[in-house]
Amino acid sequence: MSGTCAALFQFLLPSSHPNRAIHFTSCNLKSEDPSAISNWDIKEAYENCHRYGLLAAFSSFDAFKSNFYNLMEVLETAASARKLDDSSTYDDEFNTFSVAAETSHEDFLNIINVAIMMQNIEDDNQYSKRFSIFCKENREVFMEKKLRRITFIVLHKQQFPEYFTYRARDNFEEDRIYRHLEPALAFQLEINRLRNYDLEAIPTANQKMHLYLGKAKVAKGQEVTDYRFFIRSIIRHSDLITKEASYEYLQNEGERLLLEAMDELEVAFTHPQAKRTDCNHIFLNFVPKVTMDLSKIAENVRAMVMRYGPRLWKLRVLQAELKMTIRLTPTSKCMPIRLYLANESGYYLDMNLYKEVTDPVTGCTKFEAWGHKQGPLHDLPISTCYMTKDYLQLKRFQAQSNGTTYVYDFPDMFQQSLNRLWEEYTAGRPEVEIPSQLLKYTELVLDSSGNLIERKRLPGENDIGMVAWKMTFITPEYPQGRDVIVICNDITFLIGTFAPQEDLLFLKASEKARELGIPRLYISANSGARIGLAEEIKHIFNVAWIDPDNPDKGYKYLYMSPENFKKVSAMNSIHAVLIEDEGESRYKITDIIGRDDGIGVKNLRCAGMIAGESSQAYKDVITISMVTCRAIGIGAYLVRLGQRVIQIENSHIILTGAGALNKLLGREVYTSNNQLGGVQIMHNNGVSHVTAPDDLQGIYLMLKWLSYMPKNRGAELPVMEPLDPVDRDVIFTPTRLPYDPRYLLAGRESPNLPGFWEDGFFDYGSFMEIMQPWAQTVIGWTLPTVRVVFKLVVICCPKHREREIDIPADPANLDSEAKVISQAGQVWFPDSAYKTAQAINDFNMEELPLIVFANWRGFSGGMKDMYDQILKFGAMIVDALRQYNQPILVYIPPHAELRGGAWVVVDATINEKHMEMYADTDSRGGILEPEGTVEIRFRKKDLVKTMHRIDNVCKDILKQLASTEITAEQKSNLEKQLQLREHALLPIYHQVALTFSDLHDTPRHMMDKGAIQEIIPWNKSRTLLYWRLRRLLLQNRIKADILSVKPSLSDGEVDSMLERWFVEEHGAVNQYLWDDNKTVVDWLTMQLDNTLERSQILENIDCLRRDAAISQIRSLLKSHPDIAMDSVVHIIQNMNAQQRTDVLTTIRAFDTQLNNSDLPLDSNNELINT
Repeated sequence: MSGTCAALFQFLLPSSHPNRAIHFTSCNLKSEDPSAISNWDIKEAYENCHRYGLLAAFSSFDAFKSNFYNLMEVLETAASARKLDDSSTYDDEFNTFSVAAETSHEDFLNIINVAIMMQNIEDDNQYSKRFSIFCKENREVFMEKKLRRITFIVLHKQQFPEYFTYRARDNFEEDRIYRHLEPALAFQLEINRLRNYDLEAIPTANQKMHLYLGKAKVAKGQEVTDYRFFIRSIIRHSDLITKEASYEYLQNEGERLLLEAMDELEVAFTHPQAKRTDCNHIFLNFVPKVTMDLSKIAENVRAMVMRYGPRLWKLRVLQAELKMTIRLTPTSKCMPIRLYLANESGYYLDMNLYKEVTDPVTGCTKFEAWGHKQGPLHDLPISTCYMTKDYLQLKRFQAQSNGTTYVYDFPDMFQQSLNRLWEEYTAGRPEVEIPSQLLKYTELVLDSSGNLIERKRLPGENDIGMVAWKMTFITPEYPQGRDVIVICNDITFLIGTFAPQEDLLFLKASEKARELGIPRLYISANSGARIGLAEEIKHIFNVAWIDPDNPDKGYKYLYMSPENFKKVSAMNSIHAVLIEDEGESRYKITDIIGRDDGIGVKNLRCAGMIAGESSQAYKDVITISMVTCRAIGIGAYLVRLGQRVIQIENSHIILTGAGALNKLLGREVYTSNNQLGGVQIMHNNGVSHVTAPDDLQGIYLMLKWLSYMPKNRGAELPVMEPLDPVDRDVIFTPTRLPYDPRYLLAGRESPNLPGFWEDGFFDYGSFMEIMQPWAQTVIGWTLPTVRVVFKLVVICCPKHREREIDIPADPANLDSEAKVISQAGQVWFPDSAYKTAQAINDFNMEELPLIVFANWRGFSGGMKDMYDQILKFGAMIVDALRQYNQPILVYIPPHAELRGGAWVVVDATINEKHMEMYADTDSRGGILEPEGTVEIRFRKKDLVKTMHRIDNVCKDILKQLASTEITAEQKSNLEKQLQLREHALLPIYHQVALTFSDLHDTPRHMMDKGAIQEIIPWNKSRTLLYWRLRRLLLQNRIKADILSVKPSLSDGEVDSMLERWFVEEHGAVNQYLWDDNKTVVDWLTMQLDNTLERSQILENIDCLRRDAAISQIRSLLKSHPDIAMDSVVHIIQNMNAQQRTDVLTTIRAFDTQLNNSDLPLDSNNELINT
């Protein structure tokens, strides 16, 4: 071996090595009695943890082969020279031993590392093949020398070393899992924890990254369903020497390796099995020690995961693990810790922190949870293998592969969204505590009789493709809880199709919502009605061919043999006729009924049933639908019938799939279902009210939308204490120039004073716009304002603010092309008129008050618009307002105008019981704009007359022309002067005429004519309209109670009654306070307070109720005198003794009065009605 670099070495496996842990726990150290552990047991356990080896380097592979036997002799000589050291040291504190022992003849403890400089760069497989041939040729020598493994280290100039390892346990075939992995440090990647998987090493461009495709080990013949990528890496010291490292280095290096790991995974997704992978796992082992706070790393890791969340989700990285050794303080001891992250559901990042502790009795190193949260690995050995996917995770993967969430994960989504709502609510209210329990729910299932019952069962136990819950949400608006019914499709069950059982559960759950008067939430992820065939017939029918030898000639009928017909005849699956053909008896099939109920037209019949139920539910309760993944056929109709639709951006709402349409059209027209019903279609045409990027945001929007609505039918509106004061001014003031109408309500940051917020009408950050891209000349918003919920419906865009509508081309029509149509502001078009009417109808169903910020010049009446039914949709606005049952305030903002037909369809006389109109001092209202009015009613001749009446020059000329003494020439000159003067004055007098016409349209004119109730300045509109609306809501509540007792009263009579009660309470001198909305609100609120001992209003209503009951009894007795005696007997039987005595006394007194009076009596001494 002259000139060969070689070195002998020996070492003890590190305490964290899995093989050492195995040997340690396999001895008697498991005994609970420490005295039972003998020194020999300890020595034996640690002898097997020793390794003896040889490291050599050669300039070529041939040089190694020529010196191979010399290396073996050196290794044998070293083994013979080893002597057992009689002494061994034991350190109780660290459980470490130093033992020199004779090697057991049965253990392979020798190892060889051979470094070979290669001159030419070859493929890894070429190297592996060459080394495998060598190992196969020398296998007997390896076994004789007790060689545990041999590792070839391939060296290239300026390149990372490449490792090829061959082990005795593999009969010296290459261990592909450890390729390019230094065997002595391989345990730091904890490959042994992957033993539940068959691993395939995936080549990587980065030698520091080790990527494996794991296939779960299953029983023979069973299909593998759990595939996942494991990518693992070690973060070493920056200089490979220093034991300590800074936190900044850990953070930066960790982020860099995370990015590299994702890069490698993206490349690995070209693997044929990559599409089947799920729950992919990243493991990073940070070797240097670092001083840090554990809460700091948890916070930064969470931020890093959130930063790269979409990319990790796309790569299906749902689990990660970070191992490091830390000190809490510079003087404290080192402590190995593990940070585990999991995001299996896709919306909740679960983080668990553990430290590694060694059991002093068993010597086993275990996970111990850090903090109060005990994760799933608490008290388990650190060698615990990664578990394969369970049933629920397989379901999750199936749902997530379809672009949606597994149905039983939605309750957790509601929990997360409720928590987010509370965090937003408490952000400005530090005194408010978030309740510990925000969600309660019970699953609704069908019993054997088809009745709906509540049942607690585990996720995934459903046997149909529909799941329903009754949930109680603890929300900021209703901290005592509000109930809802939630219905969801399970897309993992027959792709979420509708069959009779699914339809029945949907029907019963929806009926339950209507019965309780509570909202119904529907999460749609379905494929329409289920398509089925009679499977029991499918495999046994035969075909009667015209020519059995030539099937292309066709067939005559389908039939069954008598034997097969006998098998299915009892099932009533088919109708068939017995015939004789081709010399045998056959049952010719005429109809296929099917044994199962969920095929064919029965599914359509049941689909029609739940369509009718959804239509009724929209009228009776609050209905909100969220489309995730897809809604097809009946699923699309259900979400539309529920009206309020939230569509996830990657979902589609369609009637027929793209593939079926392409077959119908005979060519490839549509490329995807999203092209037919994606958000670019359904949001732009108003079918979808709101869109969301993912399911979690969709659930949040669903709860946010629900927070504006009463908890059940007929309940009071949700009331919340505001952060934005009621009595502040509205700072943003609109101008005559174009502006975004959203500024009116939401406010804006001042363009002149950066950082200063110009407040709008409503509370800061409280709005939610619906149907935004559809009919943009009208805006529909949902806004809660101070202390009470407002529902803002429409705002017309300011003057000159035009909108463009993109009309897509029809792919099925080769002659069509995309168009862009401009729509003027302040004008109702067919789409915006329909949007207005639909929004008003929706908000009426939600039992919310309505504010209309009106700014319309009229309806667009061109030929195209008339053809597109502008007249019909305008009339629908009137219908919607007439049927509205809550207060409606119409307000004309500054520089806004309401004219012509636009005024007609929102005039307060449409619904005098609920509608009121107000205007700003700078608003206008009239039939036509001044330009139009002047064109008709103040034409040029009228302008000339005005000039002649007002202008002194004109008057002088006219005076001269009237003289009889002027000559013809003078008259001609004067007439020319007059014409010139008139021509010069015409422009300014036209402006005078416009002003004159405009003065007819002022708010004062409107109020004096009774068209509006009051002029309210814009800056005070928030305060004044707030108190007015509060008053109307309270009055309506009391009116409803009064009318329920005396429905014959008119609305004016009830108002007069309330005013009389107010005057009785406050005195006649304070009658003027009845016009003060705030005073009346305070009085009504106090009167409705159930905690007060005396309430004048409630006492008066009780009196009305008593009088109404007596009046009803009298009316019944008058209509049916024959039941008078029976009624009296029944009444007396239900009296106590004192009451009966009083009744008898009253009767005697009445008889005495009749006998002593001159009133006319009949023969039976009964009073005669005259």
